[in-house]
Amino acid sequence: TAPSPRAAAGKSSLLITFKTNSADLTAESKHALATVAKALQSDKLAGYSFSIEGHADPRGGVELNQKLSESRAQSVVEFLVASFGILPERLVPVGKGSSEPLNADRPDAPENRRVTIVTKR
Repeated sequence: TAPSPRAAAGKSSLLITFKTNSADLTAESKHALATVAKALQSDKLAGYSFSIEGHADPRGGVELNQKLSESRAQSVVEFLVASFGILPERLVPVGKGSSEPLNADRPDAPENRRVTIVTKR
């Protein structure tokens, strides 16, 4: 069966993850973001803006994780703007640090080093 087009509460179900201590987009992340960009360019989402939430795993210090999560969010915004012409005013980068792990049982899990895209309106 095909996945539901609507993930939980306006969040994208595509996982955009990063290597440890890096804000550089991987080839897999760029591929996932190309899919995101197509959706953002659609008429259905034209009137919406989005919070681009960067996350870090808890292995670094609080300050480092905050900066890293902000850099990850900014990397995604810059890629979507430069590569797909998404208007920057529709994308608000937010650093969440390590406050919202997806996998609390495995702190170093890749899904804890991610960017989540949330609809703002």
